[in-house]
Amino acid sequence: MHRREALAFLGTAVLAPLLSPLSAQERYALGAELHARIARDQAPGQALSAAQMALVTALSDALLPRTDTPGAVDLGVPSFVDLLLAEWYPDTLRAEILTGLDAIDARAVAMGGRPFAELDAGRRAELLTGLDRREHPDDPAEVIWRPLRDQIVFGYLTSKPIAELLRTTPIIPGRYDGCVPVGAPR
Repeated sequence: MHRREALAFLGTAVLAPLLSPLSAQERYALGAELHARIARDQAPGQALSAAQMALVTALSDALLPRTDTPGAVDLGVPSFVDLLLAEWYPDTLRAEILTGLDAIDARAVAMGGRPFAELDAGRRAELLTGLDRREHPDDPAEVIWRPLRDQIVFGYLTSKPIAELLRTTPIIPGRYDGCVPVGAPR
């Protein structure tokens, strides 16, 4: 199974704790509306500093790069994350995520001498693998990594091009013919 196929199964279930009062349809509608506001340039966002926006952009590109389909950056996911943080997160959670973003960059600098956005693909993958392992559960970088990853996936899956692609992609590949003789009758 490919990464994007696995993401398709996640659907809009991500961000469950934050958006738990919303149904799956309402979560999708929220994501679609945020994307529409960004496209109309009516999204103030602004929860992220320039350095944090560069980091979220690099993280989005590392998770969902452009292949035969658009990548997360192509679909405006970093702006989506910024708007989601600005409008949907309570101040305490927003501050925790911003602190965690700074901790991710600090870890990148300690590991490779540069912020995450300036690391090569191998170093980026190494750092993200370390975050996925959760070896230091009190580290702010590891605390916010999964919720941030979920925001990126949520933004990606609710973008119009990917939603259209998922809408037309068969869940079960191949064809089913229900009226085919199986064997000789007895």
